[in-house]
Amino acid sequence: MSSPEPEINEEVSNSDTDEDVPAPPTGNSTSDSATETTVLTAKPTIKPTLIRLAVVLLATVAIAVYFRTNLELLGSPELTAVASLIVLLAGALLSIRYLVRILVRKKTAYIITEASVKREYQLFFRTRSKAVRFDKLRSHQLQQNRIQSVLGFGTISLNKGLGEIRLADVADPQSVYAEVQSCARGVESGAE
Repeated sequence: MSSPEPEINEEVSNSDTDEDVPAPPTGNSTSDSATETTVLTAKPTIKPTLIRLAVVLLATVAIAVYFRTNLELLGSPELTAVASLIVLLAGALLSIRYLVRILVRKKTAYIITEASVKREYQLFFRTRSKAVRFDKLRSHQLQQNRIQSVLGFGTISLNKGLGEIRLADVADPQSVYAEVQSCARGVESGAE
């Protein structure tokens, strides 16, 4: 199964959301911090979330059908019918949660520039953007659970516990993580 490659982009981006990410101190107050070269742009996949949604739906239907076919399972038909409705309600709530997660993931972009990593999305006329500058980066980690490993995706965590950004379900996580490490080393060596 082939996974989509992250897009490598060498264009200069001028974004209104750059004001959330102050420029690193350079000693020159007239530096051009509004333009940063985008090194890589990646989007999360929705496949693991779709798998979880399918499991929730199948389990909900299976349990509800089992309760409906065995009305004396919990002692009385009324109690079993109530339990069946509770299972259906819980399944519906979990399904809504996964559907919202899918919608957010479809609108999310991960942007790695020479100076920072950003996660941003637009949803319902609202834009959310969060960034970590490489000169403020304290930790980074690549994680893959079983589903992500099988499908070839991973999650990269930056600054865990300190204003964390998670690049969740990224295609080709090793190359994206290598790019994060390379940019972080570039900023470290430039600061010395």
